[in-house]
Amino acid sequence: MPAYDYRCRVCDTSFEVRRSMTESAPDSGVTCPAGHVETSRVFSAVAVARGVSASGSPAPAMAAAPSSGGACCGGGCCG
Repeated sequence: MPAYDYRCRVCDTSFEVRRSMTESAPDSGVTCPAGHVETSRVFSAVAVARGVSASGSPAPAMAAAPSSGGACCGGGCCG
């Protein structure tokens, strides 16, 4: 079940609520821990972690960009 972050507009408390996808609408009556019903859903950043390869070493994040070629920064025109 996904977790959603909320903030109370009355007491400025931030809290997390686990709800099903069908109940995830921001205006569906979430109450803060102090009992206030004036809450709003807060969109937070998502952390992304790199995995580990089968050999146990860290998996590569991305392929390196070519150092020369047709792209602007790859071709050296950026500075």
